[in-house]
Amino acid sequence: MKILQRYILREHIAPFLFALFIITFLLIIEYVPKIVDQVIDKDLSVWVVLELIGLNLAWMLALSVPMSVLVATLMAFGRLTSDFEVTAIKSSGINLLQMLIPLLVAASLLTAGMIWFNDAVLPDLNKRARLLWGDISAMRPTLVFRSGIFITEIPGYLVQVDKIDHSTSRVEGVRITETKNPAKPRLIIAEYGFLKSLDNGKNLQFTLYNGELHSFDVETPANYRKVDFQDQVINISGTGSELVRTETDYRTDREMPIDTMQRHVLSNLEQIKPLQASSINSLRERFTRLYSDTFAVQGAGVITDSAALVLAKTDAMVQLRTIERNLQQIETRRKVAAKFQIEIYKKYSIPAASLAFVLIGAPLAIMTRKGGMGIAISISIALFIIYWAFLIGGEDLADRGLVSPFIAMWGANILLGAIGIYLIYVVVTEKPVFAYFRRVPKT
Repeated sequence: MKILQRYILREHIAPFLFALFIITFLLIIEYVPKIVDQVIDKDLSVWVVLELIGLNLAWMLALSVPMSVLVATLMAFGRLTSDFEVTAIKSSGINLLQMLIPLLVAASLLTAGMIWFNDAVLPDLNKRARLLWGDISAMRPTLVFRSGIFITEIPGYLVQVDKIDHSTSRVEGVRITETKNPAKPRLIIAEYGFLKSLDNGKNLQFTLYNGELHSFDVETPANYRKVDFQDQVINISGTGSELVRTETDYRTDREMPIDTMQRHVLSNLEQIKPLQASSINSLRERFTRLYSDTFAVQGAGVITDSAALVLAKTDAMVQLRTIERNLQQIETRRKVAAKFQIEIYKKYSIPAASLAFVLIGAPLAIMTRKGGMGIAISISIALFIIYWAFLIGGEDLADRGLVSPFIAMWGANILLGAIGIYLIYVVVTEKPVFAYFRRVPKT
């Protein structure tokens, strides 16, 4: 039996690694265009780009590992079935459930490892990826001066040169519009000059000759001034295109470990209790006062019925607005708590999908009786679509408060696992799939 178990496990290793490579590669290929759009025209080294891909590889692995388990199960059991090895094993008295035991053990270990990965490793890598992506987004494109082209990448400046000699840095026909103060823009026009980069490209210095400086005042047009100059030095700061790394302690829900998110859940749920108690106590106080024998107002004593009615109406409106605000805060706290609960359950449910995929993949592969890659990929795509439709749709419903976060994140696993258990029973008993759904004819 142990030899058979090792043999079945060994048959899954190569398909699993192959599927893991292909699925991860496809996820990377899908992500590359987004990176290209962001880093184009920015002087980034290859190592920074590879670092960005490597950091995002973490969440890709969190998705591709369970998917690879499904593909490996379909391919391995499909080959065993097509080569009649499953038939030979069953003839020796070993059923499908016994064959699945080593796979379920391996899937359990893989699930535990991925839960640890999602809790201990993935949050930090997600944070680093977000910070690096933000730092790259904040970079300005590398400034490249070309003849007759407006340079718009410098904040507060618009620069154009008619001609530039890159060997001598001589520029001709220079026009610089400064809009750092929109109410008082300036225009510098020069016949020629020289361009110099300072502080490792962080600043630019124009030394201009034979030009004019025009100063405008939008609020008071009469304050327009024009100054002619023989030579003028214009310093423009903030032109650097280098990557500046930033650090922050702030984390999103996908960048937090499970225990931190659990504290956020408890904190938000605890904030609901005082709001509920405040509304109930306030209503109880109003009703007690309303049904008392006398209607007394602090500082005014007992008042007339008409005045009491006006005060009661006013007090009721104030109370209504207070309760509405409390209800809005309660709903907000519940949504925030549900948001963190969704992420907590997701860290468990996605790794646990490996178990559900083993349960449903093995009987499906045996029932199709083919071990080709085409049938495995077709079934995998169909199950992936079902799984992710439930996962994404469930998350959306949970965010709206229509279903619980547990059902939203675990519903797909429960459904596929239940179908898989039924199919295993069908394969073991060799009964038709819909045998128990057919109507029994009357005698």
